[in-house]
Amino acid sequence: MSKATTGHRICCFGDSLVNGVRDGEKGGWPMRLGRRLLGEAKRETTIYNLGIRAETTEGLKARWKFEAELRMVAEFPSVLLFSFGVNDANHAEDRGEETTMRVSPAKSAVNAAEIIGEASKLAPTLWIGPQAVIDGGKSSQEINERLEGLNQIYLETARGFDVPYLDLLGTTLTDEIWQRALRRGDGYHPDKTGYDRLADLIWDWNDWQKAVGLID
Repeated sequence: MSKATTGHRICCFGDSLVNGVRDGEKGGWPMRLGRRLLGEAKRETTIYNLGIRAETTEGLKARWKFEAELRMVAEFPSVLLFSFGVNDANHAEDRGEETTMRVSPAKSAVNAAEIIGEASKLAPTLWIGPQAVIDGGKSSQEINERLEGLNQIYLETARGFDVPYLDLLGTTLTDEIWQRALRRGDGYHPDKTGYDRLADLIWDWNDWQKAVGLID
């Protein structure tokens, strides 16, 4: 008989930074959180990694609810985790000095409000803010500047729906572990060490620990 306590069903939605692209261990931070819940907290939690590479909020808003409801069972508590933004901020076109975002700030704000507002009615919801890309050349600096704008929009949206928001942009922009991991990756996705770091930051977040019953 297992001594583990049956835990939550946790759906993790987002893009390649949720999916775990460039992660040598595969599975990104969702897999790491699930492993720690079982190993350290003795909870047989079911983690669903529902990240899709290159997805923007346009794609996410069309699919998340259907996928979440397939995985929600009345006997088990559910938690919905969202993390997105980098693909919205990425370059849609590059014409010398002129670049455009894949999703405009205004549209990203509308999409985020639709996603988070509906999710918060369905189950306990947590929102992990976008992570910085490499602090390097002009292209990546422009994306990070765009992310700063989106991050502020997302923060205000989260407050409006009373949804916990983990602001990681400033941390990942200056954190040497994350930035070195991006350099070993492709500038947008870290290697294994970066996903380790990201999982640690989420694990130490009080709202995460409350949501899964580790603290009151």
